[in-house]
Amino acid sequence: MTRNKLLTLIVAVCILAFADSCHLKHKSINDMALKAQRDAILEKYFKVPHDEILQQISGNRLYTDLMEVYKTSLINLKNETDNDCAKLVVVILTPEVGRSMTLANTYGIPFILKTCDNLGLDFVNLSDSLASKDISQLTQLPDEGGWTKAGASYVANQLAAIIMKYDTVRSSRKPIAGDKPHTFGDMRPNENEIVDGDKNLPYHVKVNADGLRMDNNLGFPKKKQRILILGDGQIFNPFLDQEFIATTLLQKRFPDKEIINAAMMNYTMDDYESLYKEKARYTEPDIVLVCTNGGDILDEYFTQRNHYSRQQKIYPGTDVEKSFYYHLYGDNN
Repeated sequence: MTRNKLLTLIVAVCILAFADSCHLKHKSINDMALKAQRDAILEKYFKVPHDEILQQISGNRLYTDLMEVYKTSLINLKNETDNDCAKLVVVILTPEVGRSMTLANTYGIPFILKTCDNLGLDFVNLSDSLASKDISQLTQLPDEGGWTKAGASYVANQLAAIIMKYDTVRSSRKPIAGDKPHTFGDMRPNENEIVDGDKNLPYHVKVNADGLRMDNNLGFPKKKQRILILGDGQIFNPFLDQEFIATTLLQKRFPDKEIINAAMMNYTMDDYESLYKEKARYTEPDIVLVCTNGGDILDEYFTQRNHYSRQQKIYPGTDVEKSFYYHLYGDNN
């Protein structure tokens, strides 16, 4: 290499390095600004109402708006799964049934079922069968909705019946072209540890290389029917060791299938939608079970989204949302 060419190469490398440095600095500044805005919103609106939305007259308009947000996310999820030729099934799953029925489910479950019916979506309401059971034997923390081993086993049996119904369903879509994301779920890959969750109930969590709470990694091309399960704590199963969670039990029951657990605590319908669109669709599912309940509608409220949304966006709140917040907590919170 001649001296001139060497100098040209060095200059080019320096320019690229400087450009990368500027880009990273610009990105860092943007990230800091975004964090400052989020912190300001969280400080001003730090409380997260739930059933209070249904207990206040001023919440009537708000609840209608939240139902529309939920419905829009469900429609978007349906469109995405339709594009992937995957079968979407909505599963109503909650221990808050029977005598433990909450306002969130009293109002929310009928709305979800009606919405599914209008959209032509398959749905299964597991709350009916759970209402006949002794919920105190199936949950560790009724207020938190954590299943016991018996509860997770019962959930697994109910989901197994759904899976068997769609035993022959296969997506006709060819593998998605282009690079796959680094992970298909939102957990930190390859974790294998005991966590507490601040409930003094330590439990074992194992995460595969794909960022999913499951023991095995996914391979490509796929060789088995794949069932992707989206949901929150009802499927994540906090306070239970890995071997006792519902999806582990399902995988043992169906060795000829791959049960994919993409659930995360505190997620709601817009999280399921964005997770599927950005990551989980690349698992190439044949069936997508989205486990939801009436609480997911209330979880679309802007202060809950600012605390728990996977997209880490800023949710400033609509006039209706902020008006309700001030009505409930006062201007000084």
